[in-house]
Amino acid sequence: MNLRQIEEQVLLSVDLSQHVIATGGSAVYSEVGMAHLKTLGPVVFLDCSLKELRARIHNYESRGVARRPDQSFDALFEERNSLYRRYADIVVACDGKTQAQIIEEILERV
Repeated sequence: MNLRQIEEQVLLSVDLSQHVIATGGSAVYSEVGMAHLKTLGPVVFLDCSLKELRARIHNYESRGVARRPDQSFDALFEERNSLYRRYADIVVACDGKTQAQIIEEILERV
């Protein structure tokens, strides 16, 4: 069984309304998993630019990111970004903000 199948099974088994569930980055590939999460509450996408993520992730090649072997960081970003936006009920722009500012914005919008 591969990682994405396991992630989907875990997502479908979750029954935690009124909780924060921080998924792995590849969880968004499961349409049924994301639909299930949306039944539990709003899905919040913490939107960081490609430039910001590049500054944060220094070990892309060795990090263990679920991706195709030949997939570049830019290509993975573009692929996932559109999926995150598709499922998000709330999108919070995070570039240049502190954790406290991001949390405050989430709380205001939830």
